Amino acid sequence: MGAFEIDLNRYRVVDLSFEVVPGASQDRYFEIEPDLLADRATMHHVRTHTHVGTHVEVDAHFFEGGRDVTAYDLAAFMGRAVLLDVPDATEMPLMVPTVLDELLGDMIQAGDIVICRNSDPHSLSGAVPHPSWTPEGAAWLVQHAVKMVGIDQAFRLGVDIEAGRELHRIYMGAGGTLVEFLANLDALQRDVFYFMALPYRCAVIDSGWARAIAIEER
Repeated sequence: MGAFEIDLNRYRVVDLSFEVVPGASQDRYFEIEPDLLADRATMHHVRTHTHVGTHVEVDAHFFEGGRDVTAYDLAAFMGRAVLLDVPDATEMPLMVPTVLDELLGDMIQAGDIVICRNSDPHSLSGAVPHPSWTPEGAAWLVQHAVKMVGIDQAFRLGVDIEAGRELHRIYMGAGGTLVEFLANLDALQRDVFYFMALPYRCAVIDSGWARAIAIEER
């Protein structure tokens, strides 16, 4: 049997990860201090938190005693993905079942990952609020057995804190995971693609930093 390979003449890899720049943010802080290892090669001490840059959120993020990232099979963080693209955030400000049926109804399959993209230039400029998930939308995700949802900074999990918490309760309570702080979503050219965001393997912590990529046909 020959070695497995992906034909990069047929497929392309799209990096969907947010670039973290040390010192660039106070809220999502990432501070580094250079030092040397015993062999005098460079290392860095790092001070940050688990929600800096692209990260995967699992049970332990919202539920006391919930599973950390090491308790999940890696298949939970990769698979077939569909693009939820919102071209007009004024017409579709809320991800409710009727909107989701319209945008994803013909594509969605059990076990899919949903990657959310706000393509409205008025919303991206700040003139119109970003589209937002709703608790009803969370129930739709559970009903359709969506295993992961991904957003960037131009898509919200709730119109306010309590709505966002209710989404977490409904969707994560049913076993779903979230990947936040995606980037470069405008580079996606297909509605269906392969997605993976493998979290850093660290016990106990609520979320894991990840390098997120899409693999799509050219």
